[in-house]
Amino acid sequence: MERLTVIILICLLAGLSECEEMGDQNQINQNLTTELSYEDTKAENNNDVSADPGSETPATRTVNKTTDQLCEPNIYMVLKELGALEERQKATVRALEETNRKLEASERKVAALNSTLTELRTMYEGQRQVAFSAALPTGTTIGPANFLYPLVYRHVLYNVGGHYSPVTGYFTAPVQGVYYFTFSSFWWGRNTGNSGGSLYHNGNQIVSWYGYSQAHSISGSNSAVLMLQVGDKVNVRLWENRQISDNGNKYCTFSGFLLFPM
Repeated sequence: MERLTVIILICLLAGLSECEEMGDQNQINQNLTTELSYEDTKAENNNDVSADPGSETPATRTVNKTTDQLCEPNIYMVLKELGALEERQKATVRALEETNRKLEASERKVAALNSTLTELRTMYEGQRQVAFSAALPTGTTIGPANFLYPLVYRHVLYNVGGHYSPVTGYFTAPVQGVYYFTFSSFWWGRNTGNSGGSLYHNGNQIVSWYGYSQAHSISGSNSAVLMLQVGDKVNVRLWENRQISDNGNKYCTFSGFLLFPM
C-alpha cells in the first residue's frame, strides 16, 4: 500500500514537471504570438500609435487557458485518488486489527479448552487407576468371636490410588463404576470347628465362603462384580464363632479393582 502511494506521488511530481515545461513553452508561444499580434495590429491599425505591444491578445489567452485545463484536472484527480487510497488503507488497517483481536480471543479460548481437557484427562486417568490386593498378617489365627469380625488385611501387596485402608480393612469407591472383588480364606482345622465369612457392601452381605473339618485344613474363596457409587464401602467379615488362619504363604487375601467407570 505504501509502495503504491509512493508511485502515485512520483507520477504527481512528473505531472507537475510536465506542466512547468508546458508553461515555459507557453511563455515562448506567448512571446511569439505577441510579436505576431503586434505586427498584425500595426499593419491593420496604422493610425493607432498608442497600441501596447505587451498587451494580451485573444490568441494568447487561448493558449494559457488550454495549458491550465491540461494541468489542473490531472492534479486534482491525483489528489482525489490519494485521499481515497488513504481511506481504503485505514479501512484495511482497521479490518486487520479486528481480525487480530478475534484471533487472540480464539487463541485464549483454545488454550482454556486445552487446559480443561488436560485436567479432565488427568482426572479420568487417575480415576481409572484403582486396584488393590492385601493379605492377613502372617502367623496368626483370628476367632472365634461372638460377633461379625471385620477382617483387616494389613499386609498390602498393591494399592494404587490408596483407596484400600490397611487400618480399617475397608475399600472405599473413589468413582461411580463397576468393580471386581475376590477373597480367599484358610484354616488349619486342628481342632473341632469351622470357618466362614462373607463379602459386605455397605453392611450388606453379598457372597460367602464356608468350610468344616475335624482333622484337615480347609480353605475357601469367592468373588463378585459390584456396581458402586462414590463413597461406597466394601470389606470382608468373619462370621460369629468361626476361625481363619494364615502364615508366611499368605493364604488369606482380599483384592479388587475398577473394571470401568460409569
